[in-house]
Amino acid sequence: MQSEKVIIVAGGDLRMCCAAERLAKQTGWQVQAAGFSKAPAVTETVIVCSDHLENAVPCDVLVLPIGAGKKADEVETPFGTAPLPLTKLLALTKPGGLVMGGQLKPEWIQKCRDAGMETADYLKREELCIANAVPTAEGAIQIAMEETMHTLYGSKAVITGCGRIGMALGLRLKALGMETVICARRCASRAMAEAAGCRSVPMEQLTKEVADCHVVFNTIPAPVLTETVLKALPAEAVVIDLASRPGGTDFDAAKKLGTRVVWALSLPPKMWG
Repeated sequence: MQSEKVIIVAGGDLRMCCAAERLAKQTGWQVQAAGFSKAPAVTETVIVCSDHLENAVPCDVLVLPIGAGKKADEVETPFGTAPLPLTKLLALTKPGGLVMGGQLKPEWIQKCRDAGMETADYLKREELCIANAVPTAEGAIQIAMEETMHTLYGSKAVITGCGRIGMALGLRLKALGMETVICARRCASRAMAEAAGCRSVPMEQLTKEVADCHVVFNTIPAPVLTETVLKALPAEAVVIDLASRPGGTDFDAAKKLGTRVVWALSLPPKMWG
């Protein structure tokens, strides 16, 4: 007997496709995937909707990807033929239903509430943020391998920041045989880095530490890689900035100095395709 409860998983990368399959298996509800007409085949547990939602049925739960509605009030569909209008998706959600997303805009949250729907921001869940740090760290390592002319083994990496991404990255760089130094402001963060087997120093020592490093990974969305710090870098060094906007690098100074910088935004979806 088919469940009367319906979930629509709308747009996003292959993580959302995997989420649809997991939701179908764990809830036993009917799960529809919208915006995935060009995605690799999904299992029979998920119903693939038309990219224009003609065959979509009203849902009890709408699951949106991170940043839905930030661009032209649409949901991007890299595995579909056209973006999904957010207004149409909300119209398919029953009153009293739940709309889940990551970084939902306040205006859309208000629209949901005005329509009698509940909202939840899954990016506020710590376990998800920790898990999301892993593809970011792996993507950063891939970039480092592509941008350097030598093995990471035996090289020196400096990481600014010891949050979720900094720790995930530090552990993996250490395992690859890199001399790994984590620069952090808080004593507790530096102690955590040391406990993980990395060397740690206060931010005041950043300029000194980068003077003989091969790769700098920044995870702090604040101006930490200043012109002074960039001037201290060896000519062959590369900066990989993982911080969200506005980043942590003085990009103008880097251009003037000829410093190689890769601003690697939104790595998790790129690692999933």
